[in-house]
Amino acid sequence: MNRLYKTLLLTSLCAFSGSALNAQTAAGEGSRGSNQDKLKLVVVLSRHGVRSPTWTVDRLNAYSSKPWPAWSVPPGYLTAHGFELMKFFGAYDRISLAKTGLFAAEGCTAASDTYIWADTDQRTLESGKALAAGLFPECVVPVHSLGEGENDPLFHPPIPVIDSAQADRVFADFSTRVATLQVASYTGLLTQMNRVLLGCEPDADCTPSRPPETPLMEGKNGAVRGKGDHLVMLQDPLAQASTFAEDFQLEYTEGLPTQLVGWGKVDEAQVIKFISLHSIYFDLMHRTPSLARMEASSMLSAITRTLQQGVEGKAVSGAVGVPGNKLVLLVGHDTNIGPIAALLGLHWSLDGRADDIAPGTELAFELWQTPQGAYRVKVTVTMQTLRQMHDAQVLTSANPPARQVVILPACGGETAECSWDEFRKVADAAADGR
Repeated sequence: MNRLYKTLLLTSLCAFSGSALNAQTAAGEGSRGSNQDKLKLVVVLSRHGVRSPTWTVDRLNAYSSKPWPAWSVPPGYLTAHGFELMKFFGAYDRISLAKTGLFAAEGCTAASDTYIWADTDQRTLESGKALAAGLFPECVVPVHSLGEGENDPLFHPPIPVIDSAQADRVFADFSTRVATLQVASYTGLLTQMNRVLLGCEPDADCTPSRPPETPLMEGKNGAVRGKGDHLVMLQDPLAQASTFAEDFQLEYTEGLPTQLVGWGKVDEAQVIKFISLHSIYFDLMHRTPSLARMEASSMLSAITRTLQQGVEGKAVSGAVGVPGNKLVLLVGHDTNIGPIAALLGLHWSLDGRADDIAPGTELAFELWQTPQGAYRVKVTVTMQTLRQMHDAQVLTSANPPARQVVILPACGGETAECSWDEFRKVADAAADGR
């Protein structure tokens, strides 16, 4: 948890890593040859693009003195703006992959080397189509999935049947992390958010004309055992504030008029501050080790098997796509990316936010081969900046998304790369809980 409170330090590290990466790329362009490592395969786990809030407006309105803005699509659906942003991301991915020599800059040849598998929600299916349209604007690239609306266990694995002793261990794991929360570090942000929900001006007393049915700051009970498909829950204002923080981020990245983003009281700087509330809550719910393992073991195993397929050049059970693929895109959710990051110990700081998984974020696993034939794995995180999404900026080499090569702690603690054997050992152990 302490890492979440070190944004400035991490931002500095990110800036340094990005500068080093750009310098390395510039030095390598145009000089690729037999003595250079070659990119063989990239497996990308992407979050869907900008969507509408998943809560209904009526449910949201219970927490605010003014009505929340109406969206043009049903709750949880990718918007037209979100589709366009994902197209921009796909087009930039093509530019980036062409620079490495993995793909040609134009044409449909690389389309047959690409495999896209998406979750069955509207927002993930449409995001997959948008990425395909951006990558290959003149080509036909199918987006594979189960039937629309059908549960895909790769993205939403069923909760395992566990006995009471195992359930007690999960709850103890979660409760311990809740107990170590640095509540004082975010209480001020909760107060600020509550004032936004009440419609108060900064530093001014106010009495809302329509008090919320459910005030944000009421109730504080900590960790509790969950129900249904939730083994644990957090009963705390932080849980609701996390939702509202993400919704403000969605309003801003959707490019809604200024007066509609947090009722005109939330600008980009405030979005960045509030999103830390979401990151803290998300860390508890999806980065607690026992919970992360339940959510991400199958996905991490599928990614590892897909990389193995690239190494061996033959079909591997549990892999996604087919031998010979150069790009495999898995289009899912932040709840897929976050738990995998937890299992591998991955952290990042991009666009002023620590460990945020903004709409469209890509967690990429790159398989490189040395001239001697050995394989290594590098992991990167890439996301459009808040301003790029708000303004619907086209992504180019001169206007790239934010990108960071992330550290793999299990491969020596400070290295950004693993040998293939090291990575497979680490990933398999993480997925199996060893």
